[in-house]
Amino acid sequence: MPDVRRRRKNLYIDQRRIDRVKRLLHAETETETIERALALAEDFAAFQATVDRGMAALIGQGGFVDRFLPEEV
Repeated sequence: MPDVRRRRKNLYIDQRRIDRVKRLLHAETETETIERALALAEDFAAFQATVDRGMAALIGQGGFVDRFLPEEV
C-alpha cells in the first residue's frame, strides 16, 4: 500500500453539500465523507479511462458510428 500522508487542510466547502454526501455515503465524520468522495472520484476517472479506451478500440475496428461527434460542416 502506498505511503499515506495526511495533512491538515482548511477549505471553504458548501456545508449543505457535505451533509448531503455524508448521508448518501453513510459516513460517520466529515473527514470520512470527503475521503470517500475523493476515492469515488478517482474510481470514476479510472472507469471513464477504461471506457474511453474500449470505445477507441471499437471505433478503430470500423462499422461504428459515433453519434456524439459534432457534424462536419
